[in-house]
Amino acid sequence: MATLLSVADNRRFIIGVLMRAFVLVVCLILSSFACVAQAETIRLTVYDDGRSCPGDCDAHVVFDDALNRSDFAHLPGTQKGECIKGQKCEICIESGRKQCLEVTYRGRGPTKKTFDLTPAFFRDACATPPTQPALGAKCKELKKDGQALEGRVNCIANPGHAKCVEMIAHAKAARDLDEPKYEQCVRVGEEKYNQGKSKSEQRANTCTYEFLSNGGPNSHGTRWRKLLPGACREGTFVGPYGTDCCNGFPFEDGPKGAECKFYYPKP
Repeated sequence: MATLLSVADNRRFIIGVLMRAFVLVVCLILSSFACVAQAETIRLTVYDDGRSCPGDCDAHVVFDDALNRSDFAHLPGTQKGECIKGQKCEICIESGRKQCLEVTYRGRGPTKKTFDLTPAFFRDACATPPTQPALGAKCKELKKDGQALEGRVNCIANPGHAKCVEMIAHAKAARDLDEPKYEQCVRVGEEKYNQGKSKSEQRANTCTYEFLSNGGPNSHGTRWRKLLPGACREGTFVGPYGTDCCNGFPFEDGPKGAECKFYYPKP
């Protein structure tokens, strides 16, 4: 009888150990899932808003003030030191200070939880495979977007092509008409320039955008201020949706979607 009880006790002991081990494994698995679920990443985008792009649109980043002095963006070598315009800033794409790199910081950007980076940055960063997985994925995405323009006529690079003459002439005329207005606005200041003008003639965002939001609406019903033609640098042109300047480099124009695809008609 004692033997039978001993065997039963042993079985209960073994079952208890196995159950505790099972519970431990389940907890570890759930914990790992929770960690994955809690990981936050910052979106990477390409931007070029022409002559208002700081630093002559060199390789740099801009981002919303809420990201500055955080784990995502801080002065290199500090916990949460403030990134300073014109100096190197450590940006981390993933929470927990993961996927970090140093980039020149050029000031505040318009979009929350986003690192707005210039074409010049991506030209350098994507020249060799990045060590940051998210940046590597973005480079692949940009190259794929650029490849989507292959086989089309690049009107900015070939303005004399039959498909391009009228299009580029119209784009140049629009820029030439708006450029003196942009330069006057910059010279006298936006507030003084806008005085006495109708809202349709006023300018915003350091003179580069229209005051009214005539862009859109998009699929979400959102409207936006359109980038004005005179704000684009020489040899570049704003697209029909007023979101970016297009420059004739497929790697840089491709990610801007329909805005720059406009300048790449089918042959």
